[in-house]
Amino acid sequence: MNDALGVEKSRRIILSSGSDWQTRGLSREGAAAVRDRWRLEVHRLRGSAELLDTIDTLAACGIGQELEERRWSRDWPAVPSEARALGGRWPGSRTGGFAESIPLRLPSDLAERVLAACWHTSVESIRKIRRRRDAYPGLVPTAAAPSAEELSTLPDPLAEYERLAAQVTTVGDIYRSGIERGIKAARLLSATRYPEHDSTDGEPSRSA
Repeated sequence: MNDALGVEKSRRIILSSGSDWQTRGLSREGAAAVRDRWRLEVHRLRGSAELLDTIDTLAACGIGQELEERRWSRDWPAVPSEARALGGRWPGSRTGGFAESIPLRLPSDLAERVLAACWHTSVESIRKIRRRRDAYPGLVPTAAAPSAEELSTLPDPLAEYERLAAQVTTVGDIYRSGIERGIKAARLLSATRYPEHDSTDGEPSRSA
């Protein structure tokens, strides 16, 4: 991920070197206006997924793609307080993910859509899992999701639990898949639009 972000940051530098963003020879007021237009342009490029130079824009792009792929990019019923109270540990969810925590600041409407989609597509299985755990209090789920072959060898209470758990999609599942998609999108942008560029500044050049 860091490599993909680094290349996209270099691509931002290339964009900033365009003639529209140069401030040399301008008055202080004129230079300030150019820099403000550049900030707005960067905001536009990030918002349209044409520049993925931050973890937040990269993740938002990929998460949007993940929702589209699942046909979840639509309006959902409101998220109940029960879903928010559970946090990231939903019945049936697995441990694991990225080796390090990745804090994200996503657009509020996107984050809400992910939570709503996950909850409303998983809630029926979550309720069944709870009933299953009540009926079999000694049930110990496997650490990782079993393969189809492994599932066929499990005793019935556990096999049914695993089938239900496979139907639970958490917010973390979508975020992880989205980040992977975002990395691919960033690499594609960099490969098809601009070559890598060695520089250290990502802002329009200032007046001397």
